[in-house]
Amino acid sequence: MHSSQRTAIWVLALSLALAVGWPAQTQANPLRGGIPWSFLLCKFSDSPTPPNTVAYYRSMTIATGTNGLEDYVRAISYGKSDLSGSTVNGWYTEPHTLAYETGLSSRWQRVLDCESAAGTSGFAVPSGNRVYVITSPGVDLAGWENTAAIGGDTVALPEIAHEFGHGINLTHSFSNDTSYRNASWAQLAEYDNPWDLMSAANVYVDPTGAFGGGPPDLDAHHLDELGWIPQSRAMTLGNDGILSRTITLAALTHSEALGYLLARVPFDGTDPYHFYTVEYRVASGWDSGIPAGILMINEVKFNSNGSVYQTYLARQLGSSAGAGQGPPLQTLSANGVTITLQGTAGNSATVSISTTLAQACTSGYVWRQAGSIDRVCVTPAARQQAANDNAAAGSRHVSGSDTCKSPYVWREAYPGDHVCVTLATRASAQADDAAGYNHINQGAATYGPNTCQVGNVWRGIDDSDFVCVSYATAAQTKADNAAAGSRHVSGSDTCVSPYVWREAFGGDHVCVTVANRAQAKNDNAQAPNRLAKPNA
Repeated sequence: MHSSQRTAIWVLALSLALAVGWPAQTQANPLRGGIPWSFLLCKFSDSPTPPNTVAYYRSMTIATGTNGLEDYVRAISYGKSDLSGSTVNGWYTEPHTLAYETGLSSRWQRVLDCESAAGTSGFAVPSGNRVYVITSPGVDLAGWENTAAIGGDTVALPEIAHEFGHGINLTHSFSNDTSYRNASWAQLAEYDNPWDLMSAANVYVDPTGAFGGGPPDLDAHHLDELGWIPQSRAMTLGNDGILSRTITLAALTHSEALGYLLARVPFDGTDPYHFYTVEYRVASGWDSGIPAGILMINEVKFNSNGSVYQTYLARQLGSSAGAGQGPPLQTLSANGVTITLQGTAGNSATVSISTTLAQACTSGYVWRQAGSIDRVCVTPAARQQAANDNAAAGSRHVSGSDTCKSPYVWREAYPGDHVCVTLATRASAQADDAAGYNHINQGAATYGPNTCQVGNVWRGIDDSDFVCVSYATAAQTKADNAAAGSRHVSGSDTCVSPYVWREAFGGDHVCVTVANRAQAKNDNAQAPNRLAKPNA
């Protein structure tokens, strides 16, 4: 294992496009498939010969198998995204001197100057492409959300990837340690998560990595924002009505391991986007630069300006933390939440989590309250049944044991529920557990950053389809998936006339009507407008 922590201070990466006059663009999250960029290489009228060739930058950014940016994006997105459609173009010579560009007060103008030089040479940035400017010599290092980035010819891959992160709408990560300040212009605790790419320039880097070192993964919440953690690999405690669980977490760089990749733990009844996240990291893959396997607990909340949600690493604070920054908490008890690392094995960790926050039920439903951690929403009749069974529990157990008298069985409505009930009642309890999500107040529930506006749901073509659509479209999608086999020419990937591939994303060859394919394309375009909140 090799580890090196970036400690150099880099220039500020802007978080708001409007700060430099960049025109507003529609947020594209969740991201899936190709993320096309135009990488523009520019030098100045008095620049020496650039130290790197165009081929070097193609290898660093868009080529596969080089351990560059393309391989990084493919890996951390679990194969959901890549840089297909991207090009590297240059070198273009601007008519300005290095001193002129360095003296500009407008960073946006630096991007425009390079674009203008490219245009003079016959290259126009395609519509829909983000722009990444790399100058020789370097004059800036910055990124603007969903728009562009700029870097210099000696910048290493971790910094290139960090500004790329801003270009796909990610913000800096923070910690709860307000004694940390990375630079005079930085906010308190900004850049204080060395395990997260969005804390560059204060991250663990694998010094053996290509192009100046390998960057670490994004934290789990940033991956979640981008739609890269499958629905089945993220759990939200309490949304099914059970307030305490022991779960297995797989390391972020080992999705093949058993367990969730992310756990969300809500605690703020006034804000469903204010919660803790729990993830597990090990020193391998793109995380090879981190010191060792570790549990990571972040609080997701509005930043100090109240403008965007950001992640705040939970560190140990106070004199007990020793000199310098305290280590990440492996046990947390705050805001009615407890999170405890129970143990690790290979690429997985066992974690106990609990919360006191119980989601409100929709009209006509009440909490079952079969036990102290049970807030599953059920009918009043089901709650009364649970109360009756609890009252009769003693008479249904074999004396002095935890065994039920025949024909009773454990109810198992929640972990550790050994109240003895009839088989029919246990089946009803399990059915109520499965339906718990459907009976909570959806407008107040925590589902993460890709939560849909009330009236819309995830389309659900597969486990990673977070596009928000109407209930009718979601039902139609399910029906189309079920009918897929009958609409293909036997033994081929060709659709029976008049059906066509749906193509909601790359590789979606489910055969649907022409109208439903058009619906999928329209839903993709409208998805950002249907999120309950813009992704931070």
